[in-house]
Amino acid sequence: MAKDLRGFIALLEDSAPEEIVRVQNPISTKYEISALLTHLEKRKHLPALVFEIVDGGDTPVVLNIHASRRLLGLALDTAPENLAERFLERQMNPLPPVEAAEAPIHEVVLIGDEVDLTKIPLLTHYDVNAAPYLTASIVVALDPDTGLQNTSYIRMMLAGKRELRVFMAIGRHLWTLHNKLERRDEPLPLAVVIGVHPAFALGSQAFTPTDEDEYAVIGGMMNEPLRVVDAKTIPLKVPADAELIIEGKLLPHLRREEGPFGEFTGYAVEKDERPVFEATAITHREGYLFQDIHAGYTEHRLMGAIPREASLLRAVRQTVPTVKAVCMPISGNCRFHAYISIAKRTPAQGMNAICAAIASDMLLKHIIIVDEDIDVFDEEAVLWAVANRFQADRDLLVVPNAQGSELDPSAGPMGVNAKMGLDATKPLSGFPSVLRVPGEVLNRIRVEDFIPGL
Repeated sequence: MAKDLRGFIALLEDSAPEEIVRVQNPISTKYEISALLTHLEKRKHLPALVFEIVDGGDTPVVLNIHASRRLLGLALDTAPENLAERFLERQMNPLPPVEAAEAPIHEVVLIGDEVDLTKIPLLTHYDVNAAPYLTASIVVALDPDTGLQNTSYIRMMLAGKRELRVFMAIGRHLWTLHNKLERRDEPLPLAVVIGVHPAFALGSQAFTPTDEDEYAVIGGMMNEPLRVVDAKTIPLKVPADAELIIEGKLLPHLRREEGPFGEFTGYAVEKDERPVFEATAITHREGYLFQDIHAGYTEHRLMGAIPREASLLRAVRQTVPTVKAVCMPISGNCRFHAYISIAKRTPAQGMNAICAAIASDMLLKHIIIVDEDIDVFDEEAVLWAVANRFQADRDLLVVPNAQGSELDPSAGPMGVNAKMGLDATKPLSGFPSVLRVPGEVLNRIRVEDFIPGL
């Protein structure tokens, strides 16, 4: 059976029921779902959620599918702490897509004037939002010169029955393709894919060269070829087992107001003139599940961390082969901070790792390098290493006026910011030993034997 969103939900309910909740009470897409998610965030309780009755409609809404490393580990069949390694392993073994004999995505087909985007249960997340948004929207575009398809997460604002307004990061693949077609006075055909297995979602964010087929990378990430079919109104192959697809085109030389929108930083991005998408078809499964990502909270941040961690691990490993683990923590928006552990073999390897990290990802602002005895997924342990093993006059590197994220609210124009690296590794010799209880005793003494019920 092909891997899809409803199959992953069934897996959770069968093998990890504590990780998923079905909400039976009616709830509104305007602020109410976000209010419930806000309460859960404060309690650090983040199960996958299926809202059965939304705004009186019969289309369930799914959120938080990517909200914990435990959930993403289940999606990639690995332990939560091994996600970056598993991601790299599967990315390096792409599987080309295959044509599907049947396509659940075409169980319902609406074309032309039948298209009405307002009937999709798009969420309004925050009071700053100008309109409802698509946030779990994976956009597929074709490079007409290479024949290769590109995938990326793109936020899209509802602006009418057939109109969406699109934010694209400057310089990324989709922006480049739109720029190429716009210079030819041509629209860029797009398929907006919603509702997929989380391994598909992770694969769509892989850092790949422009000459690599991203459908093949997604197949590798799912550990099975992606099933595809022809779209109905545009010259693209689309995933046969997605829940919902909006077909259409990104129009050339047309900009309209988009925003404000609450981004992954927890701050609003102001309105601006953005490209316009015109929908030509909607196709979906019978009883489709509408997937959303809670903008600005844990799921929004974490799902982007794993591909970045994998890319960072590979890049730093080229300079410091003894890298043990990397973590881009939620506290740093899973974009701006990186914790990297290394088995230090020469005095300057910590600084080398910092330089490699800065060069590998322009969004990174703060990098902390620690020894292999520090768990990078334990933020308290990382800060303990900084407190005890770091001296600012010798272990600090600052790089001014570097390119960062244009979404960083503290950055200068066009996202220019400063980078900082902290080498919190020990010297190779002459440093005090960490306090340890003898291992034999630690393994023999069990808390429950002495304090029952704790």
